[in-house]
Amino acid sequence: MIAKPKSFFSIVDNFTYYVQYANVHYGLLNALKFVCIAIIVATFLGNLFRYISQRIMESLRIHTLLNLRKAVFNNVMNLHLGYFSNERKGDIISKIASDVQVVQFSVTGTLQVVFKEPFQLIAYIVMLFLISYKLTLFSLLVIPVSAFAISRIVKSLKQQAAASQQSYGTMISYLDEALSGIKIIKAFNATSFIKQKFSEENDNYSRIGRSMAKRQQLASPTSEFLGVAMVAGIVLYGGSLIINRQSDALTPESFILYIILFSQVMRPAKALSDAFSNIHSGIAAGERVLDLIDEKPQINDLPDAVFIDTFSDCIELKNVSFAYQEKEVLKEVSLKIPKGKNIA
Repeated sequence: MIAKPKSFFSIVDNFTYYVQYANVHYGLLNALKFVCIAIIVATFLGNLFRYISQRIMESLRIHTLLNLRKAVFNNVMNLHLGYFSNERKGDIISKIASDVQVVQFSVTGTLQVVFKEPFQLIAYIVMLFLISYKLTLFSLLVIPVSAFAISRIVKSLKQQAAASQQSYGTMISYLDEALSGIKIIKAFNATSFIKQKFSEENDNYSRIGRSMAKRQQLASPTSEFLGVAMVAGIVLYGGSLIINRQSDALTPESFILYIILFSQVMRPAKALSDAFSNIHSGIAAGERVLDLIDEKPQINDLPDAVFIDTFSDCIELKNVSFAYQEKEVLKEVSLKIPKGKNIA
């Protein structure tokens, strides 16, 4: 007679019980067949749901990019002409083309991690508590140290990302100005001057990129090293409990299972660490994109403005004034242009 486990939450005892039950009632070969079928079904379902989740995230990514670019472009088209006199065209292009791309990858990547990894992490921690709450409490004491180390590494990523995107926009502006005015540049023999300006900004962009990559790449190995150090500490602490017989609940078998489960905690924890370091680039790009979306035109039609379908009589300006910032260039100018007349 096989004794049932005393607790439903005893993972090792339940696993041992069901293996022995299948062996006794169905035979060793049939039990082995059942295990093989269970492995195949579990693998199929795992890959099926992974495929579905990837399809959903890809659709979300594409729609995010579509709607964000549409909102940015539509708002740019509604802005007044004075805005384009104060902003570099290359910087605007960079926000629409590059920053929007960074935002959507950051959003979809973060959502994928947030909706997947925390649940796995919680499930593993619950199972670890069921095996040995002492070892789990000991391991949780080390987590704040790891979190502090990661936060120190990625602290300045947001500022560096903003500087990188600004530098990229400046380079696009130089490129646009050079191609648009290539005849003037050639005529005044200013090729060396333009090349130097572009080279300096390109070097600045590369320098910021190397600094960002160094910090981003340091976050993952740091979290992995701290995780391995935690495993080593748990092996030492748990082994001492077993050797000194200080824990009746922790057996050598359950301790091995505990180490296996704890090693699985490393993957979702590492994914969260990578997402935390990458999201700073998305935040910096998002602020630049939102600034462009939130920009309001300074010249708007009056609520009672009349829409004119055809030009029938003349164009008449009465007491028109205009200024660039604080510099007034037109003051109370009146002009009447009859239909069909040319006035230079």
